[in-house]
Amino acid sequence: MPYLPTQDGPSHIYNLVILRDLLNGGKEWGNFFSYHLSPLPNLGFIILAYPLLSFFTPLVVERIFISIYIALLGVSVPVFLRTFEKPILPASYFIFPIIFNYTLLLGFYSYVVAVPLFLLAFSMAWRIRKSSASCKFICFNIAGLLLFYIHLIPFVLFLLSLIAITVVESTSNRKQITNLLKLLLIITPSILNLFCYLRFGPNSFISDFSYLLSASRFDRLLSDLFYFSAVNFFPWQMLPASLFTFLILFLGYDSAKAIYKRRLQVGYVVASEKVLIYLSLFLTLIYFLAPFRFGGGDGFNIRLPWVILLVLLPLLRIPESILFRRIVTIVTVAIVSLFFAFNAVILWQQSGQVEMFLSGLQVELPKGTLVMTYKPKDPEKTTVDVLLHTASYYGIFKGCVDVGNYEAATDLFPVRFNKTMPVTPPERQISYKPTTINWANYPAIEYLLGWEIDSKEKEGLNKYYRIIWEKNQFSMWQRKAS
Repeated sequence: MPYLPTQDGPSHIYNLVILRDLLNGGKEWGNFFSYHLSPLPNLGFIILAYPLLSFFTPLVVERIFISIYIALLGVSVPVFLRTFEKPILPASYFIFPIIFNYTLLLGFYSYVVAVPLFLLAFSMAWRIRKSSASCKFICFNIAGLLLFYIHLIPFVLFLLSLIAITVVESTSNRKQITNLLKLLLIITPSILNLFCYLRFGPNSFISDFSYLLSASRFDRLLSDLFYFSAVNFFPWQMLPASLFTFLILFLGYDSAKAIYKRRLQVGYVVASEKVLIYLSLFLTLIYFLAPFRFGGGDGFNIRLPWVILLVLLPLLRIPESILFRRIVTIVTVAIVSLFFAFNAVILWQQSGQVEMFLSGLQVELPKGTLVMTYKPKDPEKTTVDVLLHTASYYGIFKGCVDVGNYEAATDLFPVRFNKTMPVTPPERQISYKPTTINWANYPAIEYLLGWEIDSKEKEGLNKYYRIIWEKNQFSMWQRKAS
């Protein structure tokens, strides 16, 4: 594809380029941006991608990073299945429909690369659960601190997995309390690290819980959970997603029946299954009840559906009959192939939109020019807007300043806008309500990158801007002289 169509991806690689320049003196971007290096729990993309900039172009670095994520997922899931004494195939095929999940397409790069690392950390914790306290202290905290700085949420999931392991390995309620206290002592460094961030970090842990009563919110959450975040662009994606979900439900029902039957026979559920049941229940409860914001970041609960599926994979029982096993394998491969075909077509189409938006790169733009996306309409029938931050490509290729650079407008990333930057509209107004901007107040914005602007909106813009390039849905507007 010409471009990887993700929502926040262009902003990530744009700010990576800016950070490299700032760390080398800021000759190109120093007049507009500054940097603040601090141990934020959102550094996964920077840690892996920044060193690659010395050898590859920004777009190639992004592709290498996505490839690393896919490779890690391809390694971690079989390790996870083996840890809980389950065969690798055909369950490992189930990762393919969810590789291009909602959070990846939103561009939550640090999060998605931390999820397979969480699976590896969980596997490690289960394998050494009976080891000495000193061994667990070293391993749990190394894994915990690594996850923490790559991304906060998988770190929290790791803490939940340790709690689940401790609970199922305790033989009585009193023992559970004792062992949980011991666990707290063992992971004290990781807990203190989390506490310091929540207490003294750039964003306090304060959330708005009023929206929890919204009925529409639960409709969306149920839909995402049902499809495991695999439907993100068009309704016809529901065809392979529905087949995939029904296969999971069929195997899940058969697995639950087998676990219940075994419990009636022996009087208990084996610990390796119980820990997965507990953790998946924890995650599902959090998914429905958690606030949208956690630790300053958006979209906390929407990140969980595909992770819940990954945690449940070792519980799925493939029928023992050779004929039935072959049928399940064939059906699984067929569904995976459908997903591959659908995703290939959809991602290529979305990449074509990005390429059309970037047709304005043919226009000569001065370096340091302030540009802004003007897109009054939300994308139809999709939950991912691949054009939201595409203006960042103009920054990468032309040296322009994207005033809608949401990362530089927050304190969750190393790159920040300078205080000497000209006055620009708030980032959320730029992204979601551009038609409400009073252009008389922002003369520094020299170029608008327009998308699907109708004649009425053109009349409003004509007072301050004129079209200098137009192709299909895209138009480039230059500020008129005062």
